[in-house]
Amino acid sequence: MQEVIQNELADLPTDGPADGAEPPDVEEEAQAIEDEPEVVESDEEEPIAVVADEESNADAPEPVNPADELVIEPETEEPTTSHRAQQLQQQHAEGAIDLSSPSPPKKRKRRSEIAGQVTGTPVARAPTNDDDEDNGMTCPICLESWEMSGAHRLVSLKCGHLFGEACIRRWLIESQRQSSEKMCPQCKTKASNRDIRCLYAKRLRAIDRTEEHDMRRELDAERRRCQELTTELATVKMAHSLTNSKLKSLQLDYDRLQQMVRAGGAGRGCFNEDGQLKSMINPLSLASHRLYMEKNFEITREPGCRVLLYSAAHSTLIASQKSAQNLFPGFGVRFIDPLNFKPLHFMHTSAQMVRDIAFSESQHLLTLASREVRLKTFDIRTRLCAASFSANERQVWACGFDRNEREHFLYAGDLRGGICVFDVRFPETVLSEFQSDDNFSPVINIAAVPAGKIFPNGGFLVCQLSVVKFYEYANDTAVATRLNVDGPFLSMQYDAVQDTVLFSVRSNAQYAKSRFILGKLDKIDSTPVLQVKATIFGSPATPVMTRATQLGMGENTLVVGYLQDNKQLMMYDVRREERVQTMPVNEVIFDICPVNTSTGNYLAGLTDNKCRIYKINSSSKN
Repeated sequence: MQEVIQNELADLPTDGPADGAEPPDVEEEAQAIEDEPEVVESDEEEPIAVVADEESNADAPEPVNPADELVIEPETEEPTTSHRAQQLQQQHAEGAIDLSSPSPPKKRKRRSEIAGQVTGTPVARAPTNDDDEDNGMTCPICLESWEMSGAHRLVSLKCGHLFGEACIRRWLIESQRQSSEKMCPQCKTKASNRDIRCLYAKRLRAIDRTEEHDMRRELDAERRRCQELTTELATVKMAHSLTNSKLKSLQLDYDRLQQMVRAGGAGRGCFNEDGQLKSMINPLSLASHRLYMEKNFEITREPGCRVLLYSAAHSTLIASQKSAQNLFPGFGVRFIDPLNFKPLHFMHTSAQMVRDIAFSESQHLLTLASREVRLKTFDIRTRLCAASFSANERQVWACGFDRNEREHFLYAGDLRGGICVFDVRFPETVLSEFQSDDNFSPVINIAAVPAGKIFPNGGFLVCQLSVVKFYEYANDTAVATRLNVDGPFLSMQYDAVQDTVLFSVRSNAQYAKSRFILGKLDKIDSTPVLQVKATIFGSPATPVMTRATQLGMGENTLVVGYLQDNKQLMMYDVRREERVQTMPVNEVIFDICPVNTSTGNYLAGLTDNKCRIYKINSSSKN
């Protein structure tokens, strides 16, 4: 169409002729236009008018009126064949451009909205700030901006999708709870916590909260330091109170001795009727206890026995061992009859070595921690697996049941010092989780502390390899307090009847020998502390992790442990404050467990593949 218009404009004269005659080309075009039918204008396409040049000479013929516009249809217009048009076509073919000729008017077409929708022409839209913010710059789970550090830092899964770290961890736990499978929330690809990778990019719009997180860490450090100082102050106050009580007792004894000397010796006149002085001078009637070898039997030929536990309610003794069946490799527990000490049936439990065992006598449940990512519970009556609990895909090293009103609570300690609390009635749900911020050593023992006068809501003790913490319940939440006892630890054993706890501690730079620390939980200025009753020194070398035990004999307590350097079994009398017996043992005793039956009091010692039974004989001395 433009080529036709250019040809028509090229035929129009720019300089009028001298004789005033009309050019022949214009006459032919006017005659052709008069012969054509009238064209009606429509709204769809605008007609194009060809107007004569206003710069023509005064002698030129009268120009065409603009009102009488000449409408040229593309379908009927024939290209002109004048001499000038042929020259223009030749110049256009050769690539030459004539700047003196006027430019033709441009034809503009209107495109309706309906036509744009039919043809599918994309409509350009100005970008907005909302589009820029939502274009992959926020976490798709919580729709909040990523951070460069902290809990909501930028991470990705193996499929490549980006999330905030705290959000994707919660999503994986929730997806596993609902569909028993962890998957990506965007592409539904299987994922796990090991697939979470931290990203370090420079051109991502992330909120820089490094300074805030540094201040939070400093605040947490100051809080821990304040808690340590509070515990230290409570310990000093407790030691001061004990020193004062001992000083008062010594002062009373000194006053009585002075009265006795002034009275002329140990005559009857210097004693009161209540016999206080007589009780001081005459030796106390203390019972002596001795161990005697009763039985030594083999549990299995395969080495791998580590844990021993006795249940008085079910009258059974359980020892962990390695499976002797090739069809079912792994580890399990052996049930032993405590009346005649004969091995009974074997129950396969896990593929890894059993690390800890716990009983729930009220619910008839047995749980085992075997360095796997799942904790299993078994029904003692049917010897079948009742439930399994996932501990955030970390190896479980310790387990324990609670008592009384929280008898349904199950505690699991993992490899990184974390504690997961489960309800055995809802195994797929984690009630609460506690993660140590300053120590990540494995949890080796967990013991529930029942409610009492000192701790009205109770709590639970957590022994790691290097620290011991007591979690006290307050308004359905547990508050952790680090106790005033130093490690590294070998084991922890809590006696709910005597309300005492026994720790086995390795030798270190401060103490050349291993220690057996017997103490009792107390509270001073609302701070839980450990009141040490006795400290027993053992062997200088402790290459193997062994467990000691305590036996309550009336008001007295006996501490029994294994000395690894001279291979002896040691018994310590707390009331006498002396080591009363040592027995040679050729094998390493990994665990010791008291067994109280109707026939008497016994002590069971577990070696690598055998069980040694000792009978406890007591005699009073006047």
